[in-house]
Order: sequence, then structure tokens, then C-alpha cells
Amino acid sequence: MSVAAAILRSSLVLAAYLLPVAHSTAQEEGAESKSAKEVLSRYNPSEGVAKLGEVAEVKLTEGWLFLPGPGGRRFLTELGNHPGPEILGVAIPPDFLESESFAVFSHVADGYVDDDEAPDYDQLLADMKENARAQSAERKKLGQGGVELLGWAEPPHYDQAQHKLYWAEKLQFEGNEGLTLNYNVRILGRGGHLVVNGVGGIEQLELVAEQNKHLLAVTDFVPGQRYEDFDPSYDKVAAYGIGGLIAGKLALKVGLFAKLALFLKAFIKPILFGLLVVGAAVAKLFSGRKKKDAAAGA
Repeated sequence: MSVAAAILRSSLVLAAYLLPVAHSTAQEEGAESKSAKEVLSRYNPSEGVAKLGEVAEVKLTEGWLFLPGPGGRRFLTELGNHPGPEILGVAIPPDFLESESFAVFSHVADGYVDDDEAPDYDQLLADMKENARAQSAERKKLGQGGVELLGWAEPPHYDQAQHKLYWAEKLQFEGNEGLTLNYNVRILGRGGHLVVNGVGGIEQLELVAEQNKHLLAVTDFVPGQRYEDFDPSYDKVAAYGIGGLIAGKLALKVGLFAKLALFLKAFIKPILFGLLVVGAAVAKLFSGRKKKDAAAGA
């Protein structure tokens, strides 16, 4: 069963160790005949210009949808997450019903990030791997599976003129087949930065990269909140630069893995982004169950 079909079921609830049973073929076919806007109607999707709190906006192009604030958080909750108020919304691409990929927007008000010093990305990756091993050890003490940062899925790229950054990481969660994709976009502003995290399987790297670079191009802070509006006599400066922004909570020891809101069963391959783990493999799980049900009924 697809994520879209699952969304249609009004009673869908994904708790930490509970996944819904497969539904009927008729329900799935009904989902496939609907548009993404119809499937996602309960989350109040919007089109055109989407506001990102009071600080930024994304100018959605034709076919894109945005699940603002409460709707976006409810969407993530029903996929098995506990999103916090920092989540500003979810961007849905035109091919959502086929790709089941999407992007999550949030804002971090840590202050102005000084971008004058370019990091050594090779050394940064080595440090991130070391910190990931430390976090993995902590996870194991808590009875959770370990995780290994394998390397860049796409190396960091920073556009200093636009103050926009993107990169992607490959991770391996213990007990899970395949790799996990962590695709990251950061847009720097006066008092913090926007976080755009792409959700999709590792095999969808090219697609997720294309979608997130598109969002990067159409997302900006509003006048007064832009990077160039920074006032050193008044505004707060972040305690880290571009390197710390990329290393994120691994390098800064805020607890990227320790603070994950939800851990699905070990046989589900998670999609990691920010402080969320989305069960993007739910669709594959549903599909597998459907085949088993069909075989049982034959």
C-alpha cells in the first residue's frame, strides 16, 4: 500500500511500535484515482506563495502543494512522528503520488551564522563520523540500534552570494537493510536559518536532490529578516559557522540521535531528517503485507 492510500484512511495511527494493517484493494485503487490535493485535503494544502512563519516564504511553482503549520505536523504525525512547533510545514512535489517524497520546513533561531570561513569538508566528515560513533554507542546503551555515518551522498555546496547551503549524507542503521538518505538544505537569515529536509529513499537521491534544489531556489527570507539585514550592534550571532551548521547536532553534541522522537521497528528502514524519523518505507511494508494477504487468500 502507498503512503497516499494510507493517508486516505481516516483512522490511520502510527505509534512507535504499531503499524496499521493492510487495507482493501478497492481502497488502494480509490487512492490511486485521486489527485494529490484530494488525497491530502485533510491537511489543508495550499498552492502559490506559502508563508514560513513570520520570517520567510516559499513561492511554489505549478503542481507543488504546501501543508502549512498544523496540517503539516498532523501529516508527519500520522506517518509515525512527533513533530514539534518548529516545523513550519511540508512541501509536496507534483509527483508525490508516485514518488512519495516530500520536504519538511523548519526554522532555527540560533542567530546569524558567520560564513566567512570555509570548512575543510574532508576533516569535517571525519569529525562527524567520530561523533556519530559516539552517538551510536549512546543509542545502544538505551537499547536502540546503532547507526553509522558512511559518508557524503552529495558533498556540501555553499553559495555565498545567496547564503544557501546543501549536502546529503549516507547512513546505515543497525538491523536495517539498505542505506538511509539524509538530504539537507540550509538558508541563512538575519536571526537564524531555515532547514529544509528532503524525505525519500537512498535510491531516490537524484530525485530528492532535484526537488530540494528547486525549493532552495524559490525559498527566501522576507525583507528585514534576510542575511544582509544583520545588525551586529543588535542581533545575536550563532555559536557556530558553516562547518558547525553542516555537522549540526552531531558535532555540537545536542543529540541528533539521542533526541529522535520516534523509533520504528528494526525491520523498517527509516528516513532521517533533523529531529524526525519518518517511516518512508511504510509504503514498502504495506506493499509486502498486501502480497502476503493475497497469497494467504489464494
